[in-house]
Amino acid sequence: MDKCDILLSIYNPNLDYLKKQLISLNEQTYSNIELFVFDDCVTKRTEQSLILKYITNFPVTFLSYENKNLGYTKAFEKLTLASTGKYVAFCDQDDIWHPNKIEKSIQTLERDRSLIAVSDRRLIDENDNVYVESVKNSSNKFYDCWETGDDILMSNIITTHAVGMSMVLNGDFLRSAVPFSKYTGHDKWVLCCAAIEGTISYINEPLVDYRRHGKNVSGVMKDIENKNDYYAKRVENQKNIFKDLELKYGHFKHKSEIEEMFNARMKHNILKMKKFYNIAPEVFKFEMLLPIIPNSIFKLLKKLAIKFSN
Repeated sequence: MDKCDILLSIYNPNLDYLKKQLISLNEQTYSNIELFVFDDCVTKRTEQSLILKYITNFPVTFLSYENKNLGYTKAFEKLTLASTGKYVAFCDQDDIWHPNKIEKSIQTLERDRSLIAVSDRRLIDENDNVYVESVKNSSNKFYDCWETGDDILMSNIITTHAVGMSMVLNGDFLRSAVPFSKYTGHDKWVLCCAAIEGTISYINEPLVDYRRHGKNVSGVMKDIENKNDYYAKRVENQKNIFKDLELKYGHFKHKSEIEEMFNARMKHNILKMKKFYNIAPEVFKFEMLLPIIPNSIFKLLKKLAIKFSN
């Protein structure tokens, strides 16, 4: 079997959650695995012996510490550069994988000759209770309801179509995606690159339990308090992802359309924004309202955006 590297980034984890994650990794049915671990917490390191206690079925490589916090995107970039496997899987510190997650994902990659295999996921709370059996089956959001081979590039630039822990990737492709854009997470960046370069597979079966506990790194409208924040930290950031894709690829599919889309969004041109409405309906509906509302109403809209994203 070709080797699959699991890339685990940790930062002062809840040790009970980490233990459950490690056990789920150790119980994978795929037999050729190596775990790469990077601890990004400078002030409080997690004992390596804890990880070795629960990982007994395959080798573990601990990456050297840094003298400053890298942040989760750069942490996964460091892990990616250390990887050597034909296949690679991103791993967070507080989720639970189903035993066949790697095996089924690799079968899908080989069958479809795709660059990334993304699986459906269940949602669990802080006590391991499942409160959503299938994100895809319970959602009507554009970023949850896609299939193998769909052209997701334009919409993924706006909203990430898969979380990293639900992915298994072609290793050579992933390493070629470095450096990751500093304007987004590693998961959104590699999805954009894969959408340009080839096929992304979707497995219509939950292979992971995604823990939602209020302390996840990502979050809707995080650090945004007013309209200026929104345009600077959302729209401008997304435009910078597009610029990084331009630097990497030069010309690529939808390049001119994406440029037109960002011009319409930055200039608050509602008529032109309507052209792209179906790419990200929730986002464009929200942005069409922004020019005509005062900042005093913005906080209410923010609460609604958070509510409907969950």
